[in-house]
Amino acid sequence: MSFPPLNVSPVNGDKFTWRNARGWLTEAEGKELRRLAVNKKVLEVGTFCGRSSLAMAETARSVVCVDSFHGYEEEGMSDTLSEARSNFRRAGADSKITVMQGSQEDVLPSLDLSDIDMVFYDADHTEDGTARAMRLLEAAGLPQHTTVVFHDYAPRNPGVMKAVDSWRIPKGLVPRVEETLAIFEWQNGGTAVTPASRELMLAFPTNGQSLVYGAAQGLFRATWLHHVGINHYDKSLLAACFNKLLCDALNAAEAGKITHLAWLHADIAPPDGWIDTLIEEMESHEAAVCAANVAVKDQRGLTSTAIGESGLSWSPLRRFTVSELQDFPDTFDAEDIGYPGKVLLLNSGCWVADLRHPAFYRTNAENEAKVFFTINDRIVRVDGKWVHQVESEDWFFSRCLFREGVKAVATKKVAVFHVGAAIYQTDTAWGTHSCDEDLRPLWDHPANG
Repeated sequence: MSFPPLNVSPVNGDKFTWRNARGWLTEAEGKELRRLAVNKKVLEVGTFCGRSSLAMAETARSVVCVDSFHGYEEEGMSDTLSEARSNFRRAGADSKITVMQGSQEDVLPSLDLSDIDMVFYDADHTEDGTARAMRLLEAAGLPQHTTVVFHDYAPRNPGVMKAVDSWRIPKGLVPRVEETLAIFEWQNGGTAVTPASRELMLAFPTNGQSLVYGAAQGLFRATWLHHVGINHYDKSLLAACFNKLLCDALNAAEAGKITHLAWLHADIAPPDGWIDTLIEEMESHEAAVCAANVAVKDQRGLTSTAIGESGLSWSPLRRFTVSELQDFPDTFDAEDIGYPGKVLLLNSGCWVADLRHPAFYRTNAENEAKVFFTINDRIVRVDGKWVHQVESEDWFFSRCLFREGVKAVATKKVAVFHVGAAIYQTDTAWGTHSCDEDLRPLWDHPANG
């Protein structure tokens, strides 16, 4: 197991808090755990040095910590019991926290869970281990409407995500996600707290090609929250295919049948629940379009997430590599990555749009839509040679959105596979290019920083 950098803040004077303990809990996650734990008796499975324990102990009635305290072999990662106890004492929380040392298999069956109000799980990060913990908790009598929170519910921990999804889907539960916390809460009367559902059309354009297995899964495991109807159209003229589906969606939206449009290509394999994540990121960033990043099908490591500039309609200013994406915010617009006032060019392979935005219905004097798809091609003479140039349908669409004042964002939280001769992914650094070497003359000069 590889570890991201530990989060820890220096001690401010004599006051020791959860922020000063070693751990991977972020500031936002710690604050959310404090809020969730108010006046609750909390069971924590997986403690390490007590960072999350202390965050919850600040507001909880009590916290019971279950951990072997020797789960990792790396130096400084094992035998952390003494460090955890020291942290509890320094924070003045040791009277609120009960430590039970042992494996989840040994300890959980022996617990009386009848008065537990909240469970926070951050222990075994494998699929089997996480799933086994939930079986042990339910067998031990975990109350049905207990608040349950999982840490590390993110693509970099596929085992956790698969185990949590296998546990929640048969129950019809949808998590509220705060960074990497998957949160399952209940309202009075036992109703699960979930984000508001939307009515969507899921457009699936093809031009005669077969869909890959991951795309098939993406169609039928697209959402656990929203209401979706699939609309497929096959046509060799790509832009015509896209515009036909867009027209269907706009007509359905005007008829009051849908509010949102989702889009998936036949060679894109997204994670389960991808629509839920795209909508959540789109709404939290007050955008009307949110797209996944998609890698180009070659070995350079380029993606089709790019920056456009006025006067460069036949070329992006700069494309981003999968290596560069790793340093970007989880969800971003052009300004977030250092290009204020420029166009964020998106890939059309996996995205969602809020069709309640008026820009999608604006027309010119000839009653032609101002936001649509087209592919522009030309042959131009450059330095004495004929050169073919193209403006792709998705980048043209992105420029339409920009001209009409539509905020569009890209997100890393939906990490897709682009399936071709190989599988091209965006959730890890790879490729022969660390940056866009082919377009470096356009962007690597003082005018663009």
